[in-house]
Amino acid sequence: MTTKKRTIRLISNPNAGRGGRKRAAEVARFGELLRARGIEVETVLTSAPGDATRLAAEAAQEVATTGGVGDVIVSGGDGTINEALQGLVGRRVRLGIWPAGTANVLARELQLPFDADGAAEVIARGHTRRIYAGAATEEQSGARRYFFLMAGIGLDASVVERVRPRLKRRVGEGAFWVSGLGHLVSWRPVPFEIEIEGQTYPATFAAVGRAAHYGGDLSVTPRARLDEPEFEICVVNSHSRVRFLQLLAHALGRHGVRREIPGVTYVRATRARATGEARMQVDGELTGRLPVTFEIVPTPVEVLAPRQAERDGRRGYQRLR
Repeated sequence: MTTKKRTIRLISNPNAGRGGRKRAAEVARFGELLRARGIEVETVLTSAPGDATRLAAEAAQEVATTGGVGDVIVSGGDGTINEALQGLVGRRVRLGIWPAGTANVLARELQLPFDADGAAEVIARGHTRRIYAGAATEEQSGARRYFFLMAGIGLDASVVERVRPRLKRRVGEGAFWVSGLGHLVSWRPVPFEIEIEGQTYPATFAAVGRAAHYGGDLSVTPRARLDEPEFEICVVNSHSRVRFLQLLAHALGRHGVRREIPGVTYVRATRARATGEARMQVDGELTGRLPVTFEIVPTPVEVLAPRQAERDGRRGYQRLR
């Protein structure tokens, strides 16, 4: 009796990291590491926005046709992973991640290894964590965007809109700091409202968090947990630049933004609705227009990740080098 060889689909962003020939060589070596562990690899490359969604959906459809459980591995940053997520929610597919982007917040939350050998080993072992995605539904168009990390309304969406792709490629996550601090000088807050558990809150900024960390070392929703089917929502109602700088300082602290800061409200909920004219970003990508409804997707996504003991052996959340 022969055992069917495990085959995975690797979706790779060729421009992740520094891109170019070095990136291509890294992807080739990663395939070799997986094959050395008895796993066949089919590599497909993204070439335009939306490709990761299409490629992930195609892989999931193949699994549905043949039966069983399939693995889709995504190599790129949080944006590429978010794209792939759009094609995987509700499908019988396990998601694997080989981090290769700017901030890699999700990989750090899951305490995934960043080196190719470590990532290949996690995929080969096949242990999973069940994590819940959020869904942001634009009410006017009906468009829905799933997210693992956060949705932000207000200042951060405005910052994302201003980040120049060339600067992002050159300095990585630092591009958001450069853009953010520069933008804060001339920022004009756009007020909006967010309704949570039947109560309406006026706001100039809100973070609908699924993960403890917001980007790099920032922790705006420090009590949010990926494996809990609930948002931690941070609501700020202030027009003061000084107040937002104070919030930034707390977000960079060891314990993140605390509940007792004046002008900051925290609510845990499974649903929220935002209305107004402010911009919105989801997992670091500018998207959608208010009004928007946020909900927890009831069926979790299985993500290949280290076991608890292996995670305990790491240093928790990996701070940026």
